[in-house]
Amino acid sequence: MSERPEKKILDMAHERDKLAAVLSSMAEGVLALDTDGKTFLVNSAACNMFGINRERALNKHVREVFNNDQLDTLVKETLKSGDAHTLETPDLLPGETVFRLHITPIKGSKGSLGVAITARDITELKRLEKIRVEFVANVSHELKTPLASIKGFVETLKDGALEEPDTARRFLSIIERHANRLNNLISDLLSLSKIESGQIPLELKKIRLLPFINKLIGTFDDRIREKEHTITVDIPKGLTYIYADKALLDQALANLLDNAIKYTPPHGKITISASEEDGQIGLAVSDTGIGIPEADLARVFERFYRVDKARSREMGGTGLGLAIVKHIALAHGGTILADSKPGLGSTFTITFPRLHGEA
Repeated sequence: MSERPEKKILDMAHERDKLAAVLSSMAEGVLALDTDGKTFLVNSAACNMFGINRERALNKHVREVFNNDQLDTLVKETLKSGDAHTLETPDLLPGETVFRLHITPIKGSKGSLGVAITARDITELKRLEKIRVEFVANVSHELKTPLASIKGFVETLKDGALEEPDTARRFLSIIERHANRLNNLISDLLSLSKIESGQIPLELKKIRLLPFINKLIGTFDDRIREKEHTITVDIPKGLTYIYADKALLDQALANLLDNAIKYTPPHGKITISASEEDGQIGLAVSDTGIGIPEADLARVFERFYRVDKARSREMGGTGLGLAIVKHIALAHGGTILADSKPGLGSTFTITFPRLHGEA
């Protein structure tokens, strides 16, 4: 008989250790409160998540731990009614961190034992949700604008403008421009989607930098001559090759060069340069263009973000070019940096890791 209590105590200790191990391995924060709303259990994830000291938090009322009226009210309602509640709140920590809390009753054979609070950090989820909502709204707007113009000019042609050859030709040119803009937008959306989702497998090849860049510049010859830009290529003698996906590298640099030409006034200067530092190869496109305000620099790589929306659309921009460049750089394990001063020009630099064995 004397062995039974000892065994029972050992079994209880074993069960307690298993419970502690499970709670400590959970990614979600867990707090258990008694029927007075005081904590009797706090797991490691909750301590890390909220910056709680376990010893100081134990036997403290939930209001003392979090100082949140809404949470305190829901804990009381759960204790009173036995119903579970969910709360999403950004007010538990300073900053923009958002938590989803599940407040559920703990029930024993003799009634309520208290309340369990399970917490999950959903800040990133909320950020992605916001991006998705903004993306859908922006796509809808970007598609709606040219479609409305096309529809309007088609209706005008049907109402009699077809009988006036000069007017009809002018309207058809406008319709063609908007149709091209729609086509460019859809092409950029598809490119961005494929690159971001990894649907395009990287075909890393040894690319000779100088011939590659000279060939790229050649595709912009007409526009460069039209604006009388001076374009310079600066490649160090020791930096001959780069390993990259040729098609994606061409797309990224073409987008940067296109922007440089687009936003640099006539007689401006554009430089394409290469450098190597700390095992990274950088390809930079610099211009003496209109520049970007400092407040906008951090957001220029967002989808559809434009510093000057009206001017960008007038020049045929889709608002996706720099987002595509960013994801091409990320797909290669690199980065994209922007440096600019309004009225003095901009420099966009893509970095690529130098692969082992690269010549």
